[in-house]
Amino acid sequence: MNKVCYFIILSLLIFFKVSASEKIAIVNIDFLLKNSKKGISIQEDFKKLNDKNKKIFTKKEKDLKEKESKLAAKKNVLSEEDFNNQLKVFSNEIKKYNSERKKIFDELNAKRNTQIVNLLKDINSILIEYSKENDISTTIDKKYVIITKSENDITKDILNLLNKK
Repeated sequence: MNKVCYFIILSLLIFFKVSASEKIAIVNIDFLLKNSKKGISIQEDFKKLNDKNKKIFTKKEKDLKEKESKLAAKKNVLSEEDFNNQLKVFSNEIKKYNSERKKIFDELNAKRNTQIVNLLKDINSILIEYSKENDISTTIDKKYVIITKSENDITKDILNLLNKK
């Protein structure tokens, strides 16, 4: 009886292809974010806005330092009450400057993050479509992979599709 079972199992293995492996692909998401046309555009726009804002705030900081120097020079000339009033006005200017600066940089970061999220959505939709077309069951970000065959890396293909979109 045991010989019959072994024969049946062996026959099944010979006649039917046993496929335990699934097709896995690797993609470097960071590379796509940095090197795709949309990713480069986001980086350039963010850098331009950031540089513009830094110039504006550097000028404002210079003006505030000049005001501080003038106020310090007036300390011995003004009465204590007048000096304290001007000091309060100056302190309010600094608080206003700091809150304005924080608000602008927070808005800039939020805008950049929104653009990156939209780019990631585009990458995800391309990956889903690519996986369906190429019968890929699993796609993993390259930063989570220790070692794999180079033919499993689909980053260049996805970059080309992303740049066409």
